[in-house]
Amino acid sequence: MAYALDFAGENRKELEKVLDYYAEDSQKLEAARFLIRNMPRYYGYEGWRLDSIQKILITAEQKHFIDDSILRKWTTQSLYSLPKIYDAHIIKADYLIENIDLSFKMWKERPWNQALPFEDFCELILPYRIDDEPLSNWRQNYFEVYFSALDSLSNCTDPLRACNALSKELSKKEFFYTVNFDMPHLSAHFLLEHHVGFCREICDRAVYAMRACGIPVTVDMFVYSPEYQGSHQWNVVRGKNGVFYPFWTSWYEMDNNMKGDGRKKGKIYRQCFGMQKEAIEGITSRRNVPPLFKNRFIKDATTDYIGTNKITVEVEVKEPYIYLGVFSPNGWIPIDVGENMGGNVTFHNVEQNLIYQTLYSDSDTLKMAGYPFLYTQDTIHSFIPETKHTERATLHRKMSLVKGIKAFLYRYIIGVRIEGSKNLSFRNPRQLLALQDTLTSNYHEFVSSDTSLVRYIRYNSPLERSIELAEIAFWEDLDMKKEIPAKVINDLVPLHPANSIDKINDKEILSFFESRDTTCHLLFDLGKEVSVKKILLCPRNDDNYIWPGDEYELFYNNGINGWISLGKQKAKERVLYYDVPANALFWLRNLTKGKEEQIFFCREGVQYFVTNLP
Repeated sequence: MAYALDFAGENRKELEKVLDYYAEDSQKLEAARFLIRNMPRYYGYEGWRLDSIQKILITAEQKHFIDDSILRKWTTQSLYSLPKIYDAHIIKADYLIENIDLSFKMWKERPWNQALPFEDFCELILPYRIDDEPLSNWRQNYFEVYFSALDSLSNCTDPLRACNALSKELSKKEFFYTVNFDMPHLSAHFLLEHHVGFCREICDRAVYAMRACGIPVTVDMFVYSPEYQGSHQWNVVRGKNGVFYPFWTSWYEMDNNMKGDGRKKGKIYRQCFGMQKEAIEGITSRRNVPPLFKNRFIKDATTDYIGTNKITVEVEVKEPYIYLGVFSPNGWIPIDVGENMGGNVTFHNVEQNLIYQTLYSDSDTLKMAGYPFLYTQDTIHSFIPETKHTERATLHRKMSLVKGIKAFLYRYIIGVRIEGSKNLSFRNPRQLLALQDTLTSNYHEFVSSDTSLVRYIRYNSPLERSIELAEIAFWEDLDMKKEIPAKVINDLVPLHPANSIDKINDKEILSFFESRDTTCHLLFDLGKEVSVKKILLCPRNDDNYIWPGDEYELFYNNGINGWISLGKQKAKERVLYYDVPANALFWLRNLTKGKEEQIFFCREGVQYFVTNLP
């Protein structure tokens, strides 16, 4: 407390006013001390660029689209270089007093908070801010907008029911998702009016609304998913039993049985307002420690999702701290830390069915401390390559086929019918193609089942499904030398302007058209009567399959010796063949294009990523 008051400098008197104001109320006084004690950690930013980026986001929310010229200008700018304004230097006593009084009112009066301890109240309802957003007097405004959604729950003693009711209200307005800008948290006032940003903003808005209405919530996150190649965060609500349950206001409600969204996470951390214990005593004062393990305002919440476990692995270095890393194409990312005990290190509570790598810090870089390993069903399998024993590997992809991408191969494909006709009425249609199975790749050439002369083609979506399609084209020869010009002549509204109808034949396999309507069709005019011999069809996809003409390089992991190349190949077809060492971990790089890549291993020549473990 003394440090915080000294840190406030000339603003110290404002903080002392708050302490004096609550001198006769021990609980509110302790709440004020909690806020002030942790205040030196918190600040916001100021500068005209914050206003500019907000205007861009407002336009993006309205259009559901961001112009390329805007992206080129702003995606290279980091707003974290703006001047910092520390709360302790500017915050006013009246602001803190109002925040504390309103928080206590919600804690004491809401029946679902009967079992909420003071310590959890301080973390889950009391905080006046979330992170580095501009300070604002938000609590009363959010209460006035959202509390009516809880009118029917005046006698409800279950915070989970209250959370669900408010989640439904929050989900009524569509959220425009964009990850293009490197920026601090947006202000509470901005998010009250504008539903735009990425997962962080969805979470922030929920935190403001929930806490304003007395629902105890915070944010959980993972640092990096090797499956989805990114970080993510979501909200959690504390049940009256003390258990935390995840929820996501844009997609789903909280569920008693829900333990996450299915993504591989490795480790899960919970955001806290108050300072937490060090992961290892004294680690935050050591040089060359990754920032994650110096952050005293998060705590390990993995046990809430996977229970408890521990694994002990061997390392080949003598460094005191060993980090547990997950793969990224830009280098292994540390997500946990343990102490090196004579060549063995123990990690607690880590997700199973993932591939990990032990790491150590060498100056400003992280290096491998041993061999990577797969942790599954309480078993550790180390990938120690057997260079004298090789096998033939058949490679189809450079990245795992995650659940969302895999769905593109069937959800809008199974049930598609492509018909041809000489007339627009399709009085006697000819069936050219019917799809009843999941596609196996992102590029498919089909021989037409009927080669009668047709002038018009109709692509029918599956029953009660939208059209979602990357590419479609038609040929009048089996060698695909004579493409038939096909013009779309019906008017279909795209779900988002960026996914317009012209995307279906722009020769870009990553662009796609997605219709707003379900049970619709695309109508093509071929310009003349012609026999359609072959049809090209590309579903929406991630373009991580092997692509003819692209150059690839395959590596295997050799522990502390790093990644060893097995040579480069220019793909001649949609598959690559390599002779590889047995029991090794591999990394396939596309040297021509793309950035999504994932490690895998082979069994009997078949690729296995963490999404399709044998």
